[in-house]
Amino acid sequence: MSSTTHDADTPDVLPLRLLLQPSGLTVVCNRPRLIMGRHRSVDIRLPLPDVSRQHCVLVYSSARGWHVEDLDSLNGIYLNQERIQQAELKPRDLLQVGSFRFEVELPDDCVMLDEVEEMIPVDILRSIAQTLDPIDRQSA
Repeated sequence: MSSTTHDADTPDVLPLRLLLQPSGLTVVCNRPRLIMGRHRSVDIRLPLPDVSRQHCVLVYSSARGWHVEDLDSLNGIYLNQERIQQAELKPRDLLQVGSFRFEVELPDDCVMLDEVEEMIPVDILRSIAQTLDPIDRQSA
């Protein structure tokens, strides 16, 4: 499984984390549109035969949050064991794409900083640290 998940031009996307079950491997999605499928050209590659070349798309908008939509895949997508065409993603939902089962994680308004830190790309943390005044760094 591979993914391309960081795009510096879209800083307003609320990160979506997909935890592969049962391994716990995490895919962090922080671009507003990501296609999942078996083909090499997709954003999140799931290389098993029960996954269509372009199986589904994850879409984020600030007004609607994260949604998933089936791209007319052969085996469909399932959310909480129910076959769907499209749906809003909520924390702890179980999304199934072919044989891959993911638990959905979304940060909420009261997430602790140490939980958010692991979702922030390292290059963003470095740029924040570089903009701090040396006096501010000593007092922190």
